[in-house]
Amino acid sequence: MGECLRGLNVLCGGDRDMRRRNILTVGGVLLCQLMVVGCVLDARVDLAAAGAMDRLAGSMEGVVNEYHAEIDRADNAMEVAVVDAFVERIRRDVSDEAAVTSHNEKFRLAMKRVRDDRAVEFDRYRAALDNVDLVREVARGLRRLATESMSFEDDARRYLFSLLENAQVSSASPAS
Repeated sequence: MGECLRGLNVLCGGDRDMRRRNILTVGGVLLCQLMVVGCVLDARVDLAAAGAMDRLAGSMEGVVNEYHAEIDRADNAMEVAVVDAFVERIRRDVSDEAAVTSHNEKFRLAMKRVRDDRAVEFDRYRAALDNVDLVREVARGLRRLATESMSFEDDARRYLFSLLENAQVSSASPAS
């Protein structure tokens, strides 16, 4: 339950900058999907989509790493609070053996919950980084597709346009 609330807080709550980054990341994913699915196979479009996906992967990785660091700090604070509470209870009930035994069991359960939370969060962190790697892999595939789809005609067209542009630039410049 705690992880769900923390995840919901990061996606919907948290600070304004975090929400903005999450919205931009989701928007970037949708944009890349539209570019990949809705466009005709053209090398320039594929290269542009690959570049956009690389930037998206970088943004996603930053958000995932920030989230992981934030959760790690929260788990560390929780662990410190559990230990402090245990020490305080032991000091208070040092002469009551039954209470100390009860506190000991509760402490072990609390620490197990903290460790379990860390394990679940780390699994989610690895899964999110796997998604980042997948976006990068798709970008590499698009680049490879773009390179393979370039034909002699594309090369000739680019060469002709560069010649025309150079001719326009040289005719537009004043004579020396």
